[in-house]
Parts: sequence; structure tokens; C-alpha cells
Amino acid sequence: MKRFFKLISILFFVFALSACEDDFIYATLTVEIDSESTEFYNFINSQLTLGMWVREEGKKEWDLWPQTDINGYIFEEGYYTRAEITRIIDKKKLGYDGGSADSYNLIRILEKRKSESVRTK
Repeated sequence: MKRFFKLISILFFVFALSACEDDFIYATLTVEIDSESTEFYNFINSQLTLGMWVREEGKKEWDLWPQTDINGYIFEEGYYTRAEITRIIDKKKLGYDGGSADSYNLIRILEKRKSESVRTK
């Protein structure tokens, strides 16, 4: 009987570890970050926030992100940047409480140059 409980405990532990890995989706993206910033009302934290214009490489539309959205990246006004980032989607937070299930981490800077806005051209 002791062996049975030990086997069940081991199986439960393995199942719990594998279930945790399935809670996240990872993707590597290349993004462009425009050199101009703007201030906008962020509905997630209900306050005015400094924003940056970000576009996924190959797409036409620019999106407004808080300047603190990419962990490890520091926005610099006046510099156009291309960066490789990891997008992490937490499946447990999808559709929960109006917040975002996405988080972003900087992998590396691919290009950074002093520039006027490329978004408005």
C-alpha cells in the first residue's frame, strides 16, 4: 500500500510540473520602436502613461505600448530601434479582470539609430 501512495505521489508531481509548462505560450518577435513618445490614458492601470509606438516587423499598423512594457528595454526619445523580444502569454490570465495576459522580454537590440519618427513618414 505504501508503494501505491508513493507511485501516486510521483505521478501527481510529474503531472503538476507538466501542467505548469502548458500555462504559457512563448513566441519570438522582431519589433520596431519609433523614436517619438506620447502620453496616453492606460485603461489597465487607470492613469496617464508615457507610451511608445511599436510595430511588429512586417505589419503596417503601429500600436501604442507603455514604455515599461518590454522588460529589459529602456525607451530613448529620438532613437529608432529594432529589437528581438519574447512574448509570453499566460493562459491563466486570458480574459481575466480586464488586464493583459501578455508580457514581453528583451532578447537583444538589432538596430538603434538616431532618427526622426519613421511612423509618420
